[in-house]
Amino acid sequence: MKRVYVLLLALLAFAQPATAGITAYKVWRADPTKGIGLWSFLDWHSITYTAPTFQKFTSGSGTYTTPSNPTPLYICVRMVGGGGGAAGSGTAATNGTVGNDTTFGGNTASGGARGALAGGGAGGAATLGSGWTGLNIPGGSGADGQFTTTSSAPLLSGGQGGASALGGAGRAGGDGALAGGNGATNSGGGGGGAGGQGTGAAGVVTGGGGGSGGYVYACNTSPASTYSYSIGATASGGSAGTSGFAGGSGAAGVATVEEHYQ
Repeated sequence: MKRVYVLLLALLAFAQPATAGITAYKVWRADPTKGIGLWSFLDWHSITYTAPTFQKFTSGSGTYTTPSNPTPLYICVRMVGGGGGAAGSGTAATNGTVGNDTTFGGNTASGGARGALAGGGAGGAATLGSGWTGLNIPGGSGADGQFTTTSSAPLLSGGQGGASALGGAGRAGGDGALAGGNGATNSGGGGGGAGGQGTGAAGVVTGGGGGSGGYVYACNTSPASTYSYSIGATASGGSAGTSGFAGGSGAAGVATVEEHYQ
């Protein structure tokens, strides 16, 4: 038996290619095309690799079609709901509007809540669809606006918008004379609340920031041929009241699909 092992090792050593200096790039493998018990080299350079591909959806709704040539082994979706709009400031200012949901194949990243005159909006929820595995993270809440009952009202700032998992929070309107900032484009960030003027009278109210959209990152190892999707649209900020300013708009959501191959 020992002689058989020695003979096999000798044959393998003899069978190495002339380019022995690059054998680190080769491995031995059983070769069924040459008969049972025979071996050949597998060159790593002959192994093909297909890089992941991506598709991004930034607005509207429609149908995503999974590539078929080649067909991915699995797909992953990264998505965020729309951010809520912030409230305006001043007497009789209005609240922002609620952020819209982003959906994809049963996954939902809900939109953030609107900012109210003195209260920030809550972040949107996030849920995974059947057959998907991954993360679902609620959005960030917007900061409260401010309110005063004193007869000598100070200058007050609005509430910061809520940040999503992608960031993008709208800035708060500053003390005295500033509108709230909008959430960053397609980040799902909430709008910033408007600042208020110091009027020297009681009842100064500033805008609360909008909440951000929820976040989903999920993968499916048996992807279907098509999936429906919808992207959360921009939510509007509240209008200015008397001696006040407008709230910032919440940012629209986004969905990015990653297709992974052999």
